[in-house]
Amino acid sequence: MSPVEATGALPTELVNLLALHSSFLTALSLHYAHNGTATPVDLKDLTDSVSVVWRQRKVTYDDIRLVIGVLGCGPAGRHNPFYLSDYGRGKICLEIHDEHKMGAGVNSMNEEALKVMFMESLDELWRQWSVSLHKVTARPIATPRKRGRPRKTDLKQSSIQPFIEEPSITKFIAQLPHADITTCSSLAAVAPLQEKGRKRLREFKDSVQQGRTQKKSRESTGKENERTMPSQSAIKPAPTQAKMTDFTTVRKTNLLDRILAKQAAAASGPAAPTPAETQRLQALQRSEEVLGVLSLLCASKGSSMRVSFSMAALIQALQGSIRSPISKDEAMKCVEVLAGEVTPGYVSVVRMGAISSVVINRAMRPVDVRGRLNALGVA
Repeated sequence: MSPVEATGALPTELVNLLALHSSFLTALSLHYAHNGTATPVDLKDLTDSVSVVWRQRKVTYDDIRLVIGVLGCGPAGRHNPFYLSDYGRGKICLEIHDEHKMGAGVNSMNEEALKVMFMESLDELWRQWSVSLHKVTARPIATPRKRGRPRKTDLKQSSIQPFIEEPSITKFIAQLPHADITTCSSLAAVAPLQEKGRKRLREFKDSVQQGRTQKKSRESTGKENERTMPSQSAIKPAPTQAKMTDFTTVRKTNLLDRILAKQAAAASGPAAPTPAETQRLQALQRSEEVLGVLSLLCASKGSSMRVSFSMAALIQALQGSIRSPISKDEAMKCVEVLAGEVTPGYVSVVRMGAISSVVINRAMRPVDVRGRLNALGVA
């Protein structure tokens, strides 16, 4: 919005104030169009937006307070939808009363109606200010001269619209009311906790400062004693220093004892299983599942008592049949454990150079696999 030129009825200061209010409504309408009326408007962002629209100067928090304060002091001040809330840490937000949140923000209240309300509030504040000073000067501005007897001015006119003194308008604008900033309910709820934390911080800082002061006083006293009695101070050290040295020695001894006790407990306890033992135990735990897959593969080969598979084909079949994923090394280890420990006669591994085959002898099918696994240490 470009700067508004002063008309014949209003001076420049008042025209700029009206332009500030209009720019405020425009920036607020754009904000509510994007974010809705339920979200509080941070004055830091709002002042930047109003400055861009107004293009007179940088808008401050006091300018926003002035606009809202004038809206709330006129004849229709109870219909002012805006109020300011303090959210702490320097954050002040503009909010709308609950009864005005049903619409679409400023547009629902009619932007033109808010402008009229602002002008009526200015007229009312001008009348009150003029009455309080007991002087209402009526002088028509920019009135063209006419022939004949001049018209008499109406001394009862209290509106600022047609009659204004140029020097008095600056004083009038300077005394206009500013909107109050109320504390947010959430900030009021956490204020006691914040004050408690600040109190503890102050006490901690005071204790630290007191400790430093005492330390400096002890050091200065010790230096004075060294100057007065050098022989006695050399023979008898300070008792405080002796106590600190004894405490440090005891603490180091206790720490060394604890380390040695942990090492002794680790040495006397059972040793951790090796990677090979861990791999064997995992293969034993999956033996029953692998045996089930081998039985199904033998059934698909016919009624022969001996069935053979290549190691590569068997591992591929196991990977495709077992529900939980199994790697190639795990599958090979399971077959070797079955052939060597769990079912040595039923499953056997035959190696010819680089080629390995698995032979299944149906005649020696195991009966109690679970008992055999329990005997091997698998729960």
